[in-house]
Amino acid sequence: MFKNKPLAALVALACSQAALAATPVNQLDEVVVTATRVATPLAKVLSDVTVLGREEVEQSGSVSLLQLLSRQPGVEMASNGGEGKTGGIYLRGSNANHTLVLVDGVRIMSATLGTTALEHIPLAAVERIEILRGPASSLYGADAIGGVIQIFTKRGVGTPVVSFNAGFGAEGKRVIGAGISGKSGATAYSLAFDHNQTDGISSANVRNSFSTNPDRDGYDNTTYLLNMQHELAAGHSLGLNLYQTEASSEFDYSASAQDEDQIRLAGQSLELKDQLAANWHSTLRYSHSNDRAKSYIGGNFSSPAYAYETRQDEWLWQNDVRLTAGQQLALGVSNTQQRVLSSTAFTNTRRSVDAAFASYQGEFGAHSLQGSLRMDDNSQFGAKTTGQIGYGFVPAQGWLLRAAYGTAFKAPTFNDLYYPFEDYGGGFTYQGNPNLKPEEARNRELAVQWRDGGRYLRLTAFDNRINNLIQTTDDFSTVENVANARIRGQTLEAATTWGEVTLSGNLTSQRARDSNTAKLLTKRSKLHGGVTLAWQQDRTRWSAEWQASGRRPVDSSNSEYLAGYGLLNLGADYQLDKNWTLNTRLTNVGDKAYETVKGFNQAGRGWFVGVRYAQ
Repeated sequence: MFKNKPLAALVALACSQAALAATPVNQLDEVVVTATRVATPLAKVLSDVTVLGREEVEQSGSVSLLQLLSRQPGVEMASNGGEGKTGGIYLRGSNANHTLVLVDGVRIMSATLGTTALEHIPLAAVERIEILRGPASSLYGADAIGGVIQIFTKRGVGTPVVSFNAGFGAEGKRVIGAGISGKSGATAYSLAFDHNQTDGISSANVRNSFSTNPDRDGYDNTTYLLNMQHELAAGHSLGLNLYQTEASSEFDYSASAQDEDQIRLAGQSLELKDQLAANWHSTLRYSHSNDRAKSYIGGNFSSPAYAYETRQDEWLWQNDVRLTAGQQLALGVSNTQQRVLSSTAFTNTRRSVDAAFASYQGEFGAHSLQGSLRMDDNSQFGAKTTGQIGYGFVPAQGWLLRAAYGTAFKAPTFNDLYYPFEDYGGGFTYQGNPNLKPEEARNRELAVQWRDGGRYLRLTAFDNRINNLIQTTDDFSTVENVANARIRGQTLEAATTWGEVTLSGNLTSQRARDSNTAKLLTKRSKLHGGVTLAWQQDRTRWSAEWQASGRRPVDSSNSEYLAGYGLLNLGADYQLDKNWTLNTRLTNVGDKAYETVKGFNQAGRGWFVGVRYAQ
């Protein structure tokens, strides 16, 4: 169980470092895109943002993208078993389908589930991650009630270089990947391949209400990436991005026979960038994405028991205009077409969204403003307008005080609305609810942050009120609108360095409640966080990480809880030479048995040994 002592300790640690800083503050030059849709220095962003670069991804020791994300401030993860099994991210206590996920700016999602299958995006494909916490519908439209996670893949620059990685670990895990990137003449390129396979663990246990099969549930994933940018002329370029994942994941449904999901995620985009004037930059992009899942049950692989596919096409035109020094405006329009193909007879299989948006950034000495406004016209629900405004004040070098207010919305999914009645046996049935209303959110937040090089402190308080929150009923028979929900909380991040030693930590305290009943929303803990200690000793980087979560309710009545847990992970990376690195990991050192979803196992003690080559 968490207590408030870790929070007080982190505050004291970070504040003491701020007080001791005697050297000039060097603000990071790092630039983020997701927070404003425009490249903006991180130090000037008036939003709650975390940025993870490739080095941080490699050194994290995470097995999966879900695991890596769950270690970040304000982020919780729930998974139906081990690696590659259905999982969800709960950002700031919001629902799993309240987080919008982009891959190189393109939505890859299931319109039937309303979520992105993050469990199938391999870490090897990730060059950079930007996590935007807080409502962002005024920038990106529906679904961004909790925030946005944008994944960037590798881009080619400079002299061509090759990369390679391979490794093996517990539960029969083996990985191999390779890539080449660079620039030749006016064309930059990056091509990569990754294969990940594991024998897995048994996903379900006897606490599972549906079925339990004690066999191992394996996982197999192959991913391809291609990025190209060609400079047509000075200030004008044409880019092509291709992403594809093919995965198969075994799960427990039948008592003895094999059950398996086969998944395909794909995204393609063609992007034209033009510097139309000294202060005017235009981006025109067409993208197509595909999310396809087929479920084979009872060992019958001749035809799927269920098949669902989402096809999405989007046109986007965005114009970034610098008004004066320190002031910038972005204007854009988009059209999105979604189509569902399914073995299930939905009564409606298409929808379209036309949108127009604008955002503004302005600096006025020690004061700054950022705002955005967007109108989405949905063919199913009509028009929704959302907005956000943020104010920042710099009282002294390295410090930032900020306040923000924003609105967001989410339209019900095709499953929520149009899924026909189905009897799964054993008394379990499901049917969509065509009377659902879109969810609407209003969020307020205050924050204080300080940064001096690698040392920083950030404390953010948020209050998100969601109307018409959609929740599955306790008997799983349908979904319904909870009249109101309120999520209040605070996130704390802090880091400091002593020579070659780095200590960082984060802690989230939250209360996600149904406002009518005062009960906690399911699958969310009141407290979660972690601490990481890293030490660079000559060629070796040692790391130790402790991650913990408080108990979380299983049902809406809060009559049953999953126990809290704490996990210790250890790692060591040894630089063999300037190109080769040996990486080793020991996860869940204490072999802790825990669940993030009732009836589904999580991996026990594990290990991994691998090598990386980079020119």
